[in-house]
Amino acid sequence: MRPVIGIPCQADFREGSKRPIYGNNRTYVHAVEDAGGLPILIPMLRDLRNLEDLLPRLDGILFSGGIDMQPSLYGEQKLAQTDEFDQQLDEFEITVANWALQEDIPILGVCRGMQLLNVVLGGTLYQDIASQRADSLEHRRRDMPRTALTHAVVVEEGSLMEQVLDTRHVWINSLHHQAVKEPGKGVRISGRAEDGVAELLEVPGHRFLLGVQGHPEEIYGEVEPFAKLFSAFVRASANIPVAPVVGSEKVVPSTLAELRS
Repeated sequence: MRPVIGIPCQADFREGSKRPIYGNNRTYVHAVEDAGGLPILIPMLRDLRNLEDLLPRLDGILFSGGIDMQPSLYGEQKLAQTDEFDQQLDEFEITVANWALQEDIPILGVCRGMQLLNVVLGGTLYQDIASQRADSLEHRRRDMPRTALTHAVVVEEGSLMEQVLDTRHVWINSLHHQAVKEPGKGVRISGRAEDGVAELLEVPGHRFLLGVQGHPEEIYGEVEPFAKLFSAFVRASANIPVAPVVGSEKVVPSTLAELRS
């Protein structure tokens, strides 16, 4: 039986009619399906307590890309370069993330999803890489197709990410302007761009918790290591071991306040 992978939705408006909708990019759905999983979109419920009846039916969670998180969640004031944020989305995804951490459910975070996991575990973000790191590459390459491979990532030797991707060097697309600054509790940065910006993340001690700053769902068909990433995620969600879990004990926050302590 295929493991059920939940993908939280985001609020949007249908083009033309402007009708309010919940949704996400099809590429996440196809990446999970092609890897052997059964993807299910999770709507932003009005009463988050109702998630208690839904989440236990899931075998894994994929947090997707999206808009910026509110900087107050990691103890900072909003900079002028920070884009819009959605407080309801932040609360929704933080609730789901805390559940997945508590239950040790396999998690894959993509772009905003990687940043979300770091913040939930007490870390901080660069609100705008270009203005906060003068020596950085241009990471927000929205002038190019979403599938364009724009820079290389060096994968940390001995990391779970190295085992999953089966390489220490991979090219990736880049559509973000924010990134992990201070890693959260238990977070290991397992891959960086040549300018030092965090591109890959993992949390030893959890069954499977990986994050990618680029968008592997757009390129897994052409870049084999990212096909292996989705396959490993789905296998972990089906309780098939990916690799021995070593390192620190699980880090599971119970409240946002606890993250700051």
